[in-house]
Amino acid sequence: MLEELLKDPVFSPLFVILPQLVVSTICGFIIGIEREYKEKPAGIRTMVLISVGCTIFTSLALTIEHSDPSRIIGNIITGIGFFGGGVIIKNDDRIIGVTTAAFIWFVSAIGILAGLGHIITPIVLTVGFLIVSLILETFEHIIKKIK
Repeated sequence: MLEELLKDPVFSPLFVILPQLVVSTICGFIIGIEREYKEKPAGIRTMVLISVGCTIFTSLALTIEHSDPSRIIGNIITGIGFFGGGVIIKNDDRIIGVTTAAFIWFVSAIGILAGLGHIITPIVLTVGFLIVSLILETFEHIIKKIK
């Protein structure tokens, strides 16, 4: 039964993209939790949607005949750039949202990696990214105290 489903042209793409979507969802969720915990504007839903959306578009780019996946991936990156730029605002004499934009950019890269079929790499990068982010945040707090 399972062998028949794997050979079925309707269901076989689903079995290919399903692990990619699971990884993409988990990574977006983990990063979204961090943003949600810090009460930032782009939280769990936003990060999961960005990651999964990028995974779907990338996976689709690989399945379209006579297409160049790098063009579609390039357009994903351009679109995410505009999306990230939209969260950066000037508030009095400060510019806020730059870190959120960077998180959005990173999550899109994770989604693209998952869509390309990488399973372990996005997970390792997500964990590493959060560790580095926490370390840098600690340094920022230390620097602010020194001022």
